[in-house]
Amino acid sequence: MEPLADMLEIIACAILIFVSIVGNTCLFFSTRRCIHGPLQPSFLLIFSLIFVHLLKNLVVNIMKIVYSSGSLLDSISCKILRFTETLTTELAIWFMLHFAALYRHKLYQIIHPSCETPNLNHQKRHLKVVSILWITGFAICIPILAFTEKPQHLNAANGTELPCTKGLNMDCKINFGNQQVEYYYEKIFLVLIDLLPLAILVFVCLWIVFLLWEQRKLTYGDIWMGEDASEIEIFRGAKVSILLTLLITSLWISHFVLTCFFKNLESYPFIPALLTALSSGFSAVSPYVLMLVNYKVKLEAFCCRKTEKSTTQPTNVLSCPYA
Repeated sequence: MEPLADMLEIIACAILIFVSIVGNTCLFFSTRRCIHGPLQPSFLLIFSLIFVHLLKNLVVNIMKIVYSSGSLLDSISCKILRFTETLTTELAIWFMLHFAALYRHKLYQIIHPSCETPNLNHQKRHLKVVSILWITGFAICIPILAFTEKPQHLNAANGTELPCTKGLNMDCKINFGNQQVEYYYEKIFLVLIDLLPLAILVFVCLWIVFLLWEQRKLTYGDIWMGEDASEIEIFRGAKVSILLTLLITSLWISHFVLTCFFKNLESYPFIPALLTALSSGFSAVSPYVLMLVNYKVKLEAFCCRKTEKSTTQPTNVLSCPYA
């Protein structure tokens, strides 16, 4: 069954790489066409997600194809594989949390407008947050880059391996020289780094659902005065955040449950391909969903073309006051 499992994993990786490259490339160019003036926080987050998605597919999945083809990975390849896989997974969750929180804030401003003067430095603040997330992700994953190695022999007979160390994780292990440190770092710390932001992300999306319900009540109560192009973009971005939260949460939980709570997965030839699809599915599917954010109205593809041709609009009026 092993050749069949390797072939299925190669096919799954190739499909994910192709779908991800096409989707992220389209997302990059469609988002770039919408940029007029300073880089908006939502665009900055989309570009960050594009880079993370491409990094996962062009590094992790290509190395998985090499591994499944029969080529052995050396210690350097193991370091790169485990580091990139962990880093891209963490950053995808963190950026999605920031993305959902951003649109929750925008949606809250529409439904509960404030008389206070808007903060004009919000773009710099979001840039700092994105930079901090990148730096934090690298700092957390440095031990993986430093201590991951390819063991000379596997100690499967002594019963020390956990059920979630299978496949590549068996050949590329983190070795601190202390089993307790390895357990707390790899099995508890790295899991909590993903699980806690996912829990907060679900809470933020429930808040978005409540705000959308409030907006619906206002609309049916004949209080709502209508929606301009910027508000449509915010409502669409909020709904996209909900879809992406359901996607990334279901994929992460499914992958975690399979790898850590089910034994004898090696006997099923489709399991490696399934695990690859679960771990990289978000990077392949999410770009197509994110492209919905920049689609404004029926006659405007990806960005407001009419506003570019119009000469009657005052130059001091912002087309998207909440961006």
